[in-house]
Amino acid sequence: RRALLVAVTAAAALAGRGGGGAARAEVENASFEYTDVVVGKGADPIAGVDVVKVNYTLSLGDGAKVDSAKFFVFGVGTGEVVKGFDIALCGDGDNVTPMRVGGVRTIRIPAQFAYGSRGAGCDKAGQCTIPPDADLMFQIELLEVR
Repeated sequence: RRALLVAVTAAAALAGRGGGGAARAEVENASFEYTDVVVGKGADPIAGVDVVKVNYTLSLGDGAKVDSAKFFVFGVGTGEVVKGFDIALCGDGDNVTPMRVGGVRTIRIPAQFAYGSRGAGCDKAGQCTIPPDADLMFQIELLEVR
């Protein structure tokens, strides 16, 4: 089971959106900042009900790549990933809209919706792969909702 969360490596060739190229929607609020590089046209996931398949890349605020995965499958809203990752996919009912299958999103997840003050991947000496209070930068491609 992955200790780190979801972000995606987006293939630019995937970006086609009916003749107009990549669609962009940018939102910034007190907590999350995101850009929909590609707006999907498929189903959107429902937290606590659906299982999703994603590709992702995870970086820290300084751009250091921490993790990535292809075809990562998990139940949204079930605690399998950090809360901010579920919000990235399902939306928050207010400022973050749900993703749709085929979509590619970059999103900054604030530390309080990620690993908070404990960080993650810490060794006995206190060195952490994800430092305490670190925001996470994800790029996520939503491949499937079932």
